[in-house]
Amino acid sequence: MEGVASGDVAPRSSRALVGGVAAAVASVHLLKGLARVPAEPGAGLAVVVACLLLVAVQLRHVEPGLRRAVPAAAPVAWTLTELAVGWLAVVPLGVSIGLLCLPAASLLLERRRTPLFLLGGAAALTEAARSGSARTVVDLMLILVIGAAMLYAVTTLALLATRVHAARLTLAASAVTAERLRIAAGLQAGLAEGLREVRGLALRKDPAVLDALIATARRTLAATRATAAELRSLSLAPEAASARALLASAGIAADLRIGHSEPLGPAGTVLATVLREAVTAVVRVGDARRCEIVTGERAGRVVLRVVSDGVPTAALGAEVLDGLADRVRSVGGSLTAGLEPDGRFAVEAEVAATPAPAALADPPELRTVLGLYVLVLGTFCVKAVLFVPVPLLGLGVPCLLLLCGLQVRFATRDAARPARLLLLGSAALAFLPLPWFGRNWIGAVGILAGALLFALPPRVGLALAGAAAVAGGLITGGLIPGGTVGGGAAGGGGGAVPGLFAAVDVLISCVVVHGVLRLVRLVRQLQRAGAGLARAAVVTERLRAARDLHDLLGHGLTAILLKAELARRLLASDAGRSRAELRDIVRLAERGESELRTVVDAAPRLSFAAELASAAAVLEAAAITVELDGGPVPEAAGAVLSVVLREAVTNLLRHSSARHARIATSLDGDSVRLEVENDGVPDGVSAPGSGIGGLTVRLAAIGGTLSAGPDDGWYVLRAEVPRD
Repeated sequence: MEGVASGDVAPRSSRALVGGVAAAVASVHLLKGLARVPAEPGAGLAVVVACLLLVAVQLRHVEPGLRRAVPAAAPVAWTLTELAVGWLAVVPLGVSIGLLCLPAASLLLERRRTPLFLLGGAAALTEAARSGSARTVVDLMLILVIGAAMLYAVTTLALLATRVHAARLTLAASAVTAERLRIAAGLQAGLAEGLREVRGLALRKDPAVLDALIATARRTLAATRATAAELRSLSLAPEAASARALLASAGIAADLRIGHSEPLGPAGTVLATVLREAVTAVVRVGDARRCEIVTGERAGRVVLRVVSDGVPTAALGAEVLDGLADRVRSVGGSLTAGLEPDGRFAVEAEVAATPAPAALADPPELRTVLGLYVLVLGTFCVKAVLFVPVPLLGLGVPCLLLLCGLQVRFATRDAARPARLLLLGSAALAFLPLPWFGRNWIGAVGILAGALLFALPPRVGLALAGAAAVAGGLITGGLIPGGTVGGGAAGGGGGAVPGLFAAVDVLISCVVVHGVLRLVRLVRQLQRAGAGLARAAVVTERLRAARDLHDLLGHGLTAILLKAELARRLLASDAGRSRAELRDIVRLAERGESELRTVVDAAPRLSFAAELASAAAVLEAAAITVELDGGPVPEAAGAVLSVVLREAVTNLLRHSSARHARIATSLDGDSVRLEVENDGVPDGVSAPGSGIGGLTVRLAAIGGTLSAGPDDGWYVLRAEVPRD
C-alpha cells in the first residue's frame, strides 16, 4: 500500500486491518477452543462461538453499515453484550482473561473509564484465584492491556483514516474557494478599475478623451495579458499540451514526458516561454519529423529539454537564444543549446524548483496512538523481563530496549523504508536470545515479523514473516537443537503443541504490529494526498481563470482598442460615426465588466449568437468585409465555439492583413462545425500561438477537434464539437 488508491479503497483497507487485528487477538483462544472440541464438544464450541461473536461485535466501531443499523441507544447494550460474552467464556468455560481485551477496547473507545477499571480489577482477581501465582497474574494482565491498547490504536487510526479520506474533497473545495476569492480581489483591484475608467471616458462622448481612452485600454489589455500569464505560471502543463497540439498540426511526432512536480511558481513563466519559442522554431523550420519535450527534477532544479531531429542551423537564432538565456538567468537558471551526440538539436533550460511544501503535522489522534504504541512496547519489555532468568537480566534489558527503539523508528519515520542492516539487527535481537531468555521472548519474534511485513514488498514480507513464525515455534518448542523454552501461549514444557502456540503468538504480534505501522503510514499518505489534491485544485483554478481572462477579456479589450482608434480616425471625416463607435465602446466595456465577474465563477457561458454579432461588428470596424453563413447553434456547443470564435477573430486582427473574412457554422449529425476564413495569409505563415494550442487541448477534452492553417490562399480555422 505504498500509494493511496482512489475511491473507498483506503477506508476499506483500514477497516480490514482492524478486523485482522481483532481476529488475531482472538485467534489463540479460538484455537484452544477448537482443541477442546474432541474432549468437550459443548464447551469447545461455546468458546469458538464466543470468540467469533466478540470479533464481529468489535467491528461495529468501524463498519458504517453496522453503525447505521444500531439504534442510538444501542451502544450500551452492545457493550454489555460484549462484557457478558467475555465473562461467560472466562469464568464458566475457563478461557484466559486475555480474551477480555476485546470488550476492554470497546470501553476505551467509548470513554467508559469506570467500567474499564472494574473489568481490569475483576480480571486480576479471577486470575489470582485461578493460578495463585503473582507472576502469572501480572503476565496475563499485561496481555490484556497490550491487546486492548492495540485494538484501541488500530480502531482509532482506521476511523481517522476514514475522516481524512472523506475530508479530502472538502479541503480541495475550500482551497479553490480561497483561491477564487484571492483572484477576484486581484482582478477587482486592477482590471476592473481599468474597465470602469474606459466606460466612464466613453460615456462622456467627448472626442477629446479618445487619447486617454486608448491609453487606458492599452494599459488594461496589457494588464489582462500579464495577469493571465501570471496565473498560468504555476503550471507548465498547459504550455506543454499546447506545444504537443502545435507539433501535431505541423505533422511532427511529439513525445511528451512530464517528470516535474507542480506548482512551479514564477519560474514556470520563463520555462513556458522557452518551450514556446523552441517548439515554434522547430515548426517554423519545418524539416523535423520528431520532437521530444521532457521535464524532470534534479538536485533541486526543474529541467526542460526540447530535442528535435531537424536542421539545427537557424532553429534558434543567436538573438532569440540570447534573449531566452537572459530571461532564464533572471530567475537564477541557465539555458544551453547545441547538438546531441546522436546529431539531434537540443535546447535545455533549468531553474530552481519550487520549495517543497512544509511537512504536515500529525493529527492529535495519530500522536496519541504513537504514544500509546511506545507505551505498549514498554509493556512488552516488562512482560518479557518477567521470565528472563535473573543472571541474564544484564544482557536481556539492553536487548529489549534496542529492539523497541528500532520499532519506534519504524513507526515515526514511515516515509523511508528501514535499512536492511536494521532489519538484520532486529532479527539477531529476536532470535539469538530466544532459547535462553524465557517463554515471553517469543513476542520479540512477533515484533520482528510485523516489521518485516511492513518494511518489505508484500510477497517477500509475507514469506519472511511466515518463516520467522515457524522458526520461532520450532525453537520455542525445543524441536530445533538448543530450543528449551516452553510455548508462550501454553506455558512451560517443550513439544509440538507449545511450539504451535508459540508460532500463533508470533503471528498475533505480527498482525498487531503490522496493523499499527501500516495504519500510521496510511493516515500520513492520506494527509499528503489530500494536501496534494488541494494544491492541484488551486493550480486548476488558476489555469481556468487565466484561460477565461485570455478568452473573454482579451478579445473584448482588443475590440475596445480597435474601436477607439477607429473613432479617432473618423473624428474629422464622420463625427456621427465616431460617436457611434464610442457608444459601442460603452457596451463592450459593460460586457467586459460583466465577464470579469464571471472569471471568478466556475463555468462562464457565452451566447454564440451574441458573440457572432460582436465579431462581425469588430471586423467591419476594421474595414474587413464579413460573410456570415449558417443557422442557429445549440447552446452547449455554442458556449465552446464562442471562445473559439473570439480567439480566431483576435488572431485575425493581430496577425493578418485580411480584407475579406467568412464565418460559417453547420450541423453534421451529432457535431457542430465552425469555420473562420480570411484572405490575409502573409508570405511567411507563422505557427499558431499558445491560444490556438490551448483551444485544441480544450476541444479535445470534450471530444472535439481544431485545425488552423493556410488553404488555397486563405487562412482557415476549423473547429468541430459535439452538439451536446
